[in-house]
Amino acid sequence: MSKTRGTGGVSPFLFKRTAFFAHRADPRFSYCLYVPDEIRQICVYVHGTYRDAALYRDHLSDFAIRNRVLLICPLFPAGLIDPDDVDNYKQLLFRGLRFDLILLDMLEEIRERYDLADDRFMLGGFSGGAQFAHRFAYLHPGHVQALSLAAPGRITLLDDSLDWWSGIRDVEGLFGQVIDAGALRDMPIQLLIGENDNANIKITEGDAYWAPGANRAGITRRQRLESLYQHYQQIGCDVRIMVVPDCGHDWLPLRDATIRFFETSSKALD
Repeated sequence: MSKTRGTGGVSPFLFKRTAFFAHRADPRFSYCLYVPDEIRQICVYVHGTYRDAALYRDHLSDFAIRNRVLLICPLFPAGLIDPDDVDNYKQLLFRGLRFDLILLDMLEEIRERYDLADDRFMLGGFSGGAQFAHRFAYLHPGHVQALSLAAPGRITLLDDSLDWWSGIRDVEGLFGQVIDAGALRDMPIQLLIGENDNANIKITEGDAYWAPGANRAGITRRQRLESLYQHYQQIGCDVRIMVVPDCGHDWLPLRDATIRFFETSSKALD
Protein backbone atom coordinates (compact mmCIF):
# COMPACT_ATOMS: atom_id res chain seq x y z
CA MET A 1 0.00 0.00 0.00
CA SER A 2 1.45 3.38 -0.93
CA LYS A 3 -0.24 6.74 -1.34
CA THR A 4 1.79 9.92 -1.70
CA ARG A 5 0.33 13.30 -0.82
CA GLY A 6 -0.64 15.28 -3.87
CA THR A 7 -0.58 19.03 -4.29
CA GLY A 8 -2.94 20.36 -6.94
CA GLY A 9 -6.27 21.36 -5.43
CA VAL A 10 -5.95 19.10 -2.35
CA SER A 11 -6.73 20.77 0.96
CA PRO A 12 -3.82 20.64 3.41
CA PHE A 13 -6.39 20.00 6.15
CA LEU A 14 -6.82 16.47 4.81
CA PHE A 15 -3.28 15.60 5.91
CA LYS A 16 -1.32 15.41 9.15
CA ARG A 17 -3.56 16.01 12.19
CA THR A 18 -7.10 16.38 10.87
CA ALA A 19 -10.37 17.69 12.21
CA PHE A 20 -13.24 15.33 12.97
CA PHE A 21 -15.04 14.37 9.77
CA ALA A 22 -18.71 13.35 9.77
CA HIS A 23 -19.28 9.88 8.39
CA ARG A 24 -21.05 10.42 5.08
CA ALA A 25 -23.41 7.45 5.44
CA ASP A 26 -24.49 8.43 8.96
CA PRO A 27 -23.26 11.82 10.26
CA ARG A 28 -24.08 10.90 13.84
CA PHE A 29 -20.68 9.20 13.71
CA SER A 30 -17.33 10.80 12.93
CA TYR A 31 -13.59 10.17 12.94
CA CYS A 32 -10.31 12.01 13.21
CA LEU A 33 -7.10 11.02 11.45
CA TYR A 34 -3.38 11.37 11.33
CA VAL A 35 -2.44 11.20 7.65
CA PRO A 36 1.26 11.00 6.76
CA ASP A 37 2.49 12.23 3.38
CA GLU A 38 2.92 8.62 2.28
CA ILE A 39 0.67 5.81 3.49
CA ARG A 40 1.99 2.28 3.86
CA GLN A 41 -0.52 0.76 6.28
CA ILE A 42 -3.67 1.58 8.26
CA CYS A 43 -4.23 1.48 12.01
CA VAL A 44 -7.56 1.98 13.79
CA TYR A 45 -7.62 2.83 17.50
CA VAL A 46 -10.94 2.93 19.35
CA HIS A 47 -11.72 5.18 22.32
CA GLY A 48 -13.06 4.18 25.71
CA THR A 49 -16.25 5.33 27.39
CA TYR A 50 -15.10 8.96 27.64
CA ARG A 51 -14.95 9.20 23.83
CA ASP A 52 -11.60 11.03 23.86
CA ALA A 53 -10.73 9.85 20.35
CA ALA A 54 -8.38 12.77 19.62
CA LEU A 55 -6.23 11.87 22.65
CA TYR A 56 -5.37 8.49 21.15
CA ARG A 57 -4.77 10.02 17.72
CA ASP A 58 -2.41 12.64 19.18
CA HIS A 59 -0.47 10.19 21.37
CA LEU A 60 -0.07 7.67 18.53
CA SER A 61 0.82 10.19 15.83
CA ASP A 62 4.58 9.74 16.29
CA PHE A 63 4.09 6.04 15.55
CA ALA A 64 2.07 7.00 12.46
CA ILE A 65 4.79 9.37 11.23
CA ARG A 66 7.67 6.94 11.70
CA ASN A 67 5.89 4.04 10.07
CA ARG A 68 3.87 5.82 7.35
CA VAL A 69 0.63 4.66 8.93
CA LEU A 70 -2.75 6.24 8.33
CA LEU A 71 -4.18 6.44 11.86
CA ILE A 72 -7.97 6.39 12.21
CA CYS A 73 -9.76 7.12 15.49
CA PRO A 74 -13.54 6.78 15.18
CA LEU A 75 -15.98 8.57 17.46
CA PHE A 76 -19.07 6.64 18.53
CA PRO A 77 -21.07 9.21 20.52
CA ALA A 78 -22.87 8.47 23.77
CA GLY A 79 -26.60 9.01 24.04
CA LEU A 80 -27.63 7.49 20.73
CA ILE A 81 -31.30 6.44 20.90
CA ASP A 82 -31.09 6.19 24.71
CA PRO A 83 -29.91 9.61 25.98
CA ASP A 84 -28.35 8.11 29.10
CA ASP A 85 -26.50 5.27 27.41
CA VAL A 86 -22.68 5.36 27.31
CA ASP A 87 -21.96 1.75 26.27
CA ASN A 88 -23.67 1.43 22.88
CA TYR A 89 -20.72 0.47 20.65
CA LYS A 90 -18.99 -1.98 22.97
CA GLN A 91 -21.04 -5.08 22.13
CA LEU A 92 -21.20 -4.11 18.40
CA LEU A 93 -25.01 -4.30 18.32
CA PHE A 94 -27.26 -1.73 20.03
CA ARG A 95 -30.94 -1.09 19.27
CA GLY A 96 -30.47 -2.28 15.70
CA LEU A 97 -27.22 -0.34 15.11
CA ARG A 98 -24.27 -2.46 13.93
CA PHE A 99 -21.18 -0.59 15.07
CA ASP A 100 -18.85 -3.06 13.37
CA LEU A 101 -20.46 -2.27 10.02
CA ILE A 102 -20.34 1.45 10.74
CA LEU A 103 -16.56 1.18 11.18
CA LEU A 104 -16.21 -0.80 7.94
CA ASP A 105 -18.26 1.87 6.12
CA MET A 106 -16.01 4.59 7.56
CA LEU A 107 -12.95 2.72 6.34
CA GLU A 108 -14.39 2.39 2.85
CA GLU A 109 -15.00 6.13 2.80
CA ILE A 110 -11.45 6.87 3.98
CA ARG A 111 -9.86 4.45 1.51
CA GLU A 112 -11.78 6.14 -1.29
CA ARG A 113 -10.60 9.61 -0.21
CA TYR A 114 -6.94 8.59 -0.03
CA ASP A 115 -7.03 6.14 -2.95
CA LEU A 116 -6.11 3.07 -0.90
CA ALA A 117 -6.81 -0.48 -1.99
CA ASP A 118 -6.03 -2.67 1.04
CA ASP A 119 -8.99 -3.26 3.38
CA ARG A 120 -6.87 -4.72 6.20
CA PHE A 121 -5.65 -2.77 9.21
CA MET A 122 -4.10 -2.98 12.65
CA LEU A 123 -6.74 -2.55 15.35
CA GLY A 124 -6.56 -1.52 18.99
CA GLY A 125 -8.62 -0.01 21.76
CA PHE A 126 -8.60 0.94 25.41
CA SER A 127 -11.25 -0.13 27.94
CA GLY A 128 -14.58 0.05 26.10
CA GLY A 129 -12.61 0.39 22.88
CA ALA A 130 -10.87 -2.92 23.62
CA GLN A 131 -14.29 -4.49 24.18
CA PHE A 132 -15.30 -3.32 20.72
CA ALA A 133 -11.99 -4.31 19.13
CA HIS A 134 -11.88 -7.96 20.17
CA ARG A 135 -15.53 -8.52 19.24
CA PHE A 136 -14.95 -6.83 15.88
CA ALA A 137 -11.99 -9.14 15.28
CA TYR A 138 -14.17 -12.19 15.99
CA LEU A 139 -16.64 -11.19 13.29
CA HIS A 140 -14.17 -9.75 10.77
CA PRO A 141 -10.80 -11.51 11.22
CA GLY A 142 -9.94 -11.10 7.55
CA HIS A 143 -9.72 -7.34 8.02
CA VAL A 144 -7.55 -7.34 11.16
CA GLN A 145 -3.78 -7.73 10.73
CA ALA A 146 -2.87 -7.29 14.40
CA LEU A 147 -4.96 -6.70 17.53
CA SER A 148 -4.03 -4.72 20.67
CA LEU A 149 -6.44 -4.90 23.61
CA ALA A 150 -5.85 -2.61 26.58
CA ALA A 151 -7.87 -3.22 29.75
CA PRO A 152 -11.33 -4.25 28.52
CA GLY A 153 -13.88 -4.42 31.34
CA ARG A 154 -16.17 -7.02 29.79
CA ILE A 155 -14.77 -9.79 27.62
CA THR A 156 -16.24 -12.29 25.19
CA LEU A 157 -14.89 -15.82 25.28
CA LEU A 158 -15.21 -18.03 22.22
CA ASP A 159 -17.55 -20.20 24.26
CA ASP A 160 -20.57 -21.66 22.49
CA SER A 161 -22.25 -22.57 25.79
CA LEU A 162 -22.90 -18.87 26.56
CA ASP A 163 -24.89 -16.26 24.68
CA TRP A 164 -23.50 -12.94 23.45
CA TRP A 165 -21.77 -10.98 24.86
CA SER A 166 -20.12 -13.30 27.39
CA GLY A 167 -20.05 -16.11 24.79
CA ILE A 168 -20.86 -16.71 21.13
CA ARG A 169 -23.67 -19.29 21.11
CA ASP A 170 -26.25 -16.97 19.48
CA VAL A 171 -23.89 -15.04 17.19
CA GLU A 172 -25.34 -16.44 13.97
CA GLY A 173 -28.83 -15.36 14.96
CA LEU A 174 -27.70 -11.88 16.03
CA PHE A 175 -25.17 -11.10 13.30
CA GLY A 176 -26.04 -13.46 10.47
CA GLN A 177 -22.67 -15.19 10.47
CA VAL A 178 -20.57 -17.65 12.41
CA ILE A 179 -17.19 -17.02 14.01
CA ASP A 180 -14.18 -18.72 12.47
CA ALA A 181 -11.97 -19.22 15.52
CA GLY A 182 -9.27 -20.74 13.31
CA ALA A 183 -8.90 -17.44 11.45
CA LEU A 184 -7.82 -15.78 14.69
CA ARG A 185 -4.78 -18.02 15.10
CA ASP A 186 -2.73 -16.16 12.49
CA MET A 187 -3.48 -12.76 14.06
CA PRO A 188 -0.88 -11.35 16.48
CA ILE A 189 -2.74 -10.33 19.65
CA GLN A 190 -1.47 -8.11 22.45
CA LEU A 191 -3.17 -7.88 25.85
CA LEU A 192 -2.27 -4.96 28.16
CA ILE A 193 -3.37 -4.25 31.71
CA GLY A 194 -2.18 -2.10 34.60
CA GLU A 195 -0.85 -3.93 37.64
CA ASN A 196 -3.31 -2.04 39.85
CA ASP A 197 -6.35 -2.27 37.57
CA ASN A 198 -8.10 -4.31 40.22
CA ALA A 199 -11.36 -2.49 40.96
CA ASN A 200 -14.34 -4.77 41.57
CA ILE A 201 -16.53 -4.50 38.46
CA LYS A 202 -18.69 -7.52 39.15
CA ILE A 203 -21.80 -7.52 36.98
CA THR A 204 -25.02 -8.39 38.78
CA GLU A 205 -28.29 -9.65 37.39
CA GLY A 206 -30.46 -6.66 36.58
CA ASP A 207 -27.54 -4.50 35.36
CA ALA A 208 -28.14 -2.99 31.91
CA TYR A 209 -25.54 -5.28 30.35
CA TRP A 210 -26.12 -8.39 32.42
CA ALA A 211 -25.47 -11.66 30.61
CA PRO A 212 -25.30 -15.19 32.06
CA GLY A 213 -21.63 -16.05 32.59
CA ALA A 214 -20.65 -12.37 32.81
CA ASN A 215 -18.37 -12.97 35.81
CA ARG A 216 -17.03 -16.37 34.80
CA ALA A 217 -13.72 -14.79 33.75
CA GLY A 218 -13.31 -12.79 36.98
CA ILE A 219 -14.56 -9.62 38.65
CA THR A 220 -11.72 -7.19 37.88
CA ARG A 221 -10.32 -6.07 34.54
CA ARG A 222 -7.01 -7.72 35.35
CA GLN A 223 -8.63 -11.06 36.19
CA ARG A 224 -10.74 -10.94 33.05
CA LEU A 225 -7.83 -10.09 30.78
CA GLU A 226 -5.72 -12.86 32.26
CA SER A 227 -8.64 -15.25 31.65
CA LEU A 228 -8.80 -14.05 28.06
CA TYR A 229 -5.07 -14.67 27.70
CA GLN A 230 -5.42 -18.24 28.93
CA HIS A 231 -8.42 -18.75 26.65
CA TYR A 232 -6.54 -17.51 23.58
CA GLN A 233 -3.57 -19.70 24.46
CA GLN A 234 -5.83 -22.74 24.71
CA ILE A 235 -7.19 -22.23 21.20
CA GLY A 236 -3.73 -21.67 19.72
CA CYS A 237 -3.69 -17.90 19.18
CA ASP A 238 -0.46 -15.92 18.78
CA VAL A 239 -1.04 -13.94 21.98
CA ARG A 240 1.15 -12.12 24.46
CA ILE A 241 0.23 -10.30 27.68
CA MET A 242 1.92 -7.46 29.54
CA VAL A 243 1.10 -6.28 33.05
CA VAL A 244 2.38 -2.71 33.40
CA PRO A 245 3.68 -1.92 36.92
CA ASP A 246 2.45 1.03 38.99
CA CYS A 247 -0.53 1.56 36.72
CA GLY A 248 -4.28 1.48 37.26
CA HIS A 249 -7.02 1.97 34.69
CA ASP A 250 -5.09 4.52 32.64
CA TRP A 251 -4.06 4.29 28.98
CA LEU A 252 -1.05 6.62 28.89
CA PRO A 253 1.24 4.24 30.82
CA LEU A 254 0.24 1.55 28.29
CA ARG A 255 1.01 3.73 25.27
CA ASP A 256 4.65 2.76 24.73
CA ALA A 257 3.90 -0.96 24.82
CA THR A 258 1.04 -0.39 22.38
CA ILE A 259 3.36 1.41 19.97
CA ARG A 260 6.08 -1.26 20.23
CA PHE A 261 3.53 -3.95 19.38
CA PHE A 262 2.15 -2.02 16.41
CA GLU A 263 5.64 -1.22 15.13
CA THR A 264 6.70 -4.87 15.37
CA SER A 265 3.49 -5.91 13.62
CA SER A 266 3.91 -3.19 11.01
CA LYS A 267 7.40 -4.37 10.10
CA ALA A 268 6.26 -8.00 10.00
CA LEU A 269 3.49 -7.09 7.56
CA ASP A 270 5.87 -5.54 4.99
